[in-house]
Amino acid sequence: MNRIDADLLHALGELDEPLAVLDGDVLVALNAPMRALLPGEAGQRAADWAAPLHGLASALGAPLGTGARCGVSGEYMARCVALNARHTLLRITDERARLHHLQRQLDDREGLLFTSRSLTVSEMGSVLAHELNQPIGATANLLRGLKLRLARRHPDSTDELAALDKAVQQVSYASQVIGRVREYTQSRQPKAAMLDLVDLVHRSLALLDWDLQREAVQLRLVLPARPVPVQGDAVMLQQVLINLLRNALDALRLDRPTAPLIEIELLCDGPRAELRVADNGPGITPQTEARLFLPFSSTKPNGMGLGLSICRSLIEMHQGRLWFSRRDAGGCCFHFALPMTADATQPVLEKMA
Repeated sequence: MNRIDADLLHALGELDEPLAVLDGDVLVALNAPMRALLPGEAGQRAADWAAPLHGLASALGAPLGTGARCGVSGEYMARCVALNARHTLLRITDERARLHHLQRQLDDREGLLFTSRSLTVSEMGSVLAHELNQPIGATANLLRGLKLRLARRHPDSTDELAALDKAVQQVSYASQVIGRVREYTQSRQPKAAMLDLVDLVHRSLALLDWDLQREAVQLRLVLPARPVPVQGDAVMLQQVLINLLRNALDALRLDRPTAPLIEIELLCDGPRAELRVADNGPGITPQTEARLFLPFSSTKPNGMGLGLSICRSLIEMHQGRLWFSRRDAGGCCFHFALPMTADATQPVLEKMA
């Protein structure tokens, strides 16, 4: 059959995607979406009509007998399918919306990576300052005591006393440096703004969609239908949620169950909102649980052991609480609770940009 059926032409006009029918190298028919994309009339040569989208040449130039053909032109993709011995159906897909969405995702990932690194360095500095300040202070006191004892027993040991003086000076200098680090890190306080925890969950999952798909992890969400407003720093809270989700992915990757699962549940209980991130991985031992939130304690081969410590610090900066529990069916569950705003019905909620 070498003609185009009238019913096919009618159906072509009813469809919303850009479609056209070609007779060899001649445009036979095109629907309204195609006319809006590439204005043209029946009887034109296909090569002239499709000239604005140069990448279509690879789809239009191949012989008809070669079957389906594809071509790409910047933000558009073309696909040709033979209808019969003479006629070809051409479909053009507008990729701009998908590319824009993908670019936004990449920008969000890059932004989160930059800010999370900044926050991690800041919190790491605070943890290091706290952990190092005590041994440095103790060392300074020991050196001073040693100097006094040496001065009483051997007052003529001037070289040794001078060396101890320099040691005390160096330790005091180190203590001053740590003090400056603590002052800098403590200045990084949450930027208080109204935000929606439900939106925070969806935004965080969008940044990890590739990881979830690659690991073939089932995601189970139990979220309220209405916004859950809290006051806090969206970037800090997103960093906590991303860290908990990545820990869950690592646990499922380490000892993969038959059907890997991550559950996210958001509960509103009185004045507080509680977010739970659970997995059905291998779980942890009681010994690991006892040191879970201690700095520099990690079960990962290359881990620094600061992730959960920093997360707890960030949640506490929001007057919240972060803790761990075991799932009845096996695996881990991390919870963090935050105070909800006094008026949960406020109409304006800041969506994360």
